Amino acid sequence: MVEGGITLVKYLLFFANFILWVVGICFLISGILLQMKYSGLLDVLGDERLTTPVILLAIGCLFTLLGFIGYCGAIRENYCLTVSFAVLLALLLMTETAIAILVYALHEPLNEVIVTQLAQVERLWVRTLLRKIIFNRKSRIRKINKNSKFKGIERYPKSKGVSLAWDQVQRQFFCCGVNNASDWRGTPPDSCCTRFHHGCAKIVQPPLYEIGCVEAVQRWIVANAMILGCISAFLAALQVIGICFACCLSKSILKEFNDFYY
Repeated sequence: MVEGGITLVKYLLFFANFILWVVGICFLISGILLQMKYSGLLDVLGDERLTTPVILLAIGCLFTLLGFIGYCGAIRENYCLTVSFAVLLALLLMTETAIAILVYALHEPLNEVIVTQLAQVERLWVRTLLRKIIFNRKSRIRKINKNSKFKGIERYPKSKGVSLAWDQVQRQFFCCGVNNASDWRGTPPDSCCTRFHHGCAKIVQPPLYEIGCVEAVQRWIVANAMILGCISAFLAALQVIGICFACCLSKSILKEFNDFYY
């Protein structure tokens, strides 16, 4: 059995894995809540680079799985599990670093995506259909994809799905239109009112939100990006510690095995 200072490493690794497992559960819950609370925004944006709930769910699953593997390896003092945990955690850390660099590089293009997607809404049934079409039929895909998008503001009174998505975005982010209320040619929807009630936008000089949804969504992303950055820094430090402890423990287990049998 592992003795001395390595015993301390063993239990520190166990504690680190417990934290990793808890963080994984938190990511899973956050992804589910984000999907439920901001479903309207996700429907309006419709860009796969902005599918934050899916990313959170994936990270949550990985962290939960890695935490379980590391926990089993530390408690059972299993060499294979401990090495597997260290390797997988190192790969995950490198992947997270690459994603962080990519997100920073795509910061400006994503601002353009927000503007474009708030002015355009994509039919979900067309997206599902496109995934099922054989990819070598490029001309057909381009034709369907071209016809699958329409101006969200122009389609607001004609599509219940578009109107529900826009109403949810404007009420949750306290905004009106893409850039401002003038984007709604004519009377804006009631969801633009600062004091919401039926028909509030039809009165003389209605109290409307002054900022557009582009600015509101950008503020929300920046605010949450700072929080996510702090969490990511903590997780990166935790992963580095986990890798070091796992390497020390696996080396000690292997040495103990060799001393016992050889």
